[in-house]
Amino acid sequence: MPMKRHILRLLAASLLLGACSEPLVDSAASGDEGGLALRVATSRNETDAAYDPMEHLVVRLYNAEGGLLRKYTAADDIPARLALRAGDYRIAVEAGERAAADFVKRFYTGEETFTVTAGETTPAEVTCRIRNTTVEIRFDASVAEQLAEGYRATVMTGEAFDAEAAASGAVPALDYTTDATGYFTLPEGVTAMAYRFEGSHPERGEISREGRLSDLKEGGKYTLTFRFSKDKPGYLEVLLIEVDPSTDDRDDTIIFSPDPSIEGVDFDMAETQRYTAGERSFRIATMGAMQRVTLTADGTEHTLYDAANADLALPEGIAAVAGSRQALTVTLSDPFFATLGAGDRTLAFDIADADGGHLAAAATFRLQGLLPVAETDYDLWTNTVKLKALVFDPEAAVTFAFRKEDGAWIELPGTYAGDDIFEAETTASWSEGTNDAGLAVYRPDPATGVFAAGRYAYRATIDGAETAEATFTTAAGAPIPGGDMENGAMSCFNNDHGSFWDSGNNSMSDPLCVQSTFAGIAGSYCAKLAANKPMALVNLAAGNLFTGSFVVKGVGGTVSFGQPYAWTARPTALRLLYYAASLGAVNQNQHAGPLEVGTQDRMRIYVAIVDWDAPHDVKSGSKKPEGVWDPTDRTSVGEGAIVGYGSTFIDTQSEGDAMIPLELPIHYYDKELKPSKAYTLVISCATSAYGDFMNGCTTNVLYVDDFAWVY
Repeated sequence: MPMKRHILRLLAASLLLGACSEPLVDSAASGDEGGLALRVATSRNETDAAYDPMEHLVVRLYNAEGGLLRKYTAADDIPARLALRAGDYRIAVEAGERAAADFVKRFYTGEETFTVTAGETTPAEVTCRIRNTTVEIRFDASVAEQLAEGYRATVMTGEAFDAEAAASGAVPALDYTTDATGYFTLPEGVTAMAYRFEGSHPERGEISREGRLSDLKEGGKYTLTFRFSKDKPGYLEVLLIEVDPSTDDRDDTIIFSPDPSIEGVDFDMAETQRYTAGERSFRIATMGAMQRVTLTADGTEHTLYDAANADLALPEGIAAVAGSRQALTVTLSDPFFATLGAGDRTLAFDIADADGGHLAAAATFRLQGLLPVAETDYDLWTNTVKLKALVFDPEAAVTFAFRKEDGAWIELPGTYAGDDIFEAETTASWSEGTNDAGLAVYRPDPATGVFAAGRYAYRATIDGAETAEATFTTAAGAPIPGGDMENGAMSCFNNDHGSFWDSGNNSMSDPLCVQSTFAGIAGSYCAKLAANKPMALVNLAAGNLFTGSFVVKGVGGTVSFGQPYAWTARPTALRLLYYAASLGAVNQNQHAGPLEVGTQDRMRIYVAIVDWDAPHDVKSGSKKPEGVWDPTDRTSVGEGAIVGYGSTFIDTQSEGDAMIPLELPIHYYDKELKPSKAYTLVISCATSAYGDFMNGCTTNVLYVDDFAWVY
């Protein structure tokens, strides 16, 4: 509802003429005089051609000592220019007429002080606000449709409605017989008004309703709307007030409703009801013959009354007894409430009668017990879950139990968190070890805490009584983009170098990674990595596949390791399929790699969870490699932290004729850090572990496929 103001503005003419200040042109003015040119303007919401407050205008000009200098009683009397001695002045304005109560007369006042500067015309503005308390009455079209002619609403000042005082004029009062706005002058000390609505219904007879408006403010506007409603609850005589407190004005809607009604027996339906045991009853009444009543709870609808079906079978715990064709008592008991879950449960009633009356109403019942686990209750990176139970007694003894499905129960003490909630939190336990580089590494225990796509059970014990076991399944973690190797357009299979997966394929070497097939793959394709000897200056190009990008320049190339990845859950391992089709002896060692020529070459696959500001570059080719790194022997590189890793070396050619499953357990350096920087994931596969040094076998072939996380 927009704020309504009633304003008169007294403006300096310099504002109207567009000048902030101007020299005096009156030659008779002395050197210490300034000028003021005045004009009065009005602004208001209620327009009335029959009444203009400007016709009852008084403008007074006072000096700094309070002495009256000028008085004007009409806008036309105000001179075009007024010379004043430099100093402080006050303007007081009155407009309209002060009346005790009137539909036309209204009264505005305002005043402002300002300073006149010698040799200048000083702008001033006076804001005049209405001093009446305004009451607007609106009769909705439904009133004229339902009532006989002659209805009216009477409004008077005072705490209670007094028909005799209103009629005699002993108190300010107005009779409204149509939509109108009335203006009241509240007597000193009076801050309330009373109203009475009177009308006659052709079938229901005389209708009347009295009410009261309190804490009234001078200048406030209050709007009362009377209507018959088809969408509000209550009997004919029930009064509903709707107030919008967000503005200076107030709109009240007064409803005489013939629609059905419902009330709680000995409880207020508007308040949340704590339920432990026993019966709760509702009384339903309709003006016309009752047609149909339904109750919906937890998504299940129950028909409580149907005029066309007298033989309704209600479930245990629900009883509906008709006192007449217009009255029904519904009673709910333990067996019904036992079908509802714990927490705040909404009971939604829908009531219809033969006269077209309709009511939708609801009551909220709060039930004790174990609360469902929602996605907001767990964190799949910290592997933490919060269990909750609703218990009315804050001193109750509450414990929880939690387990992975088919795992061992973990007992947890409950803590009162307020608002009838007890809770307990559990997280994953970690094992600690030392890797081959002597660095501390950690592994989360999947049997504790929560992980992606996991199914878990939990229960609570409340004052010795154990609840039924409940279960929940956590959300699935994000997949690895392109990890199934089914997309032949990925840059790892060509020289475009722009997708999530890439390789060192380039025009100077036979393809080091191509899309292929092999027995035992899950889909239609896999990746084939094959080494070769590209040129005289570069003795080995290892077959490779990685998350990142590759650039070739001259007889060397740069691999930029790392891709953005949005971590939604902490993995415990990387799973894939592989097959080492050819794994020979080292026949190249161009840059003093760790493997001697003639010894067994080694393939390598690793994953690193990182938190990097930029990709990590490794340069290799005809010169000694730069930027070589290994996630197993350091916890960070220049670009940022290495959060965790999984790694394996393959030093035996595969046997059999099908792909082999492989899991790389992830060892964490940091148990808490969740990657959030620009580059967060590295996966790398190579036919020679030390290919950056041109150290390995030029005939190695490795197939890989179906990269996925294990949680």
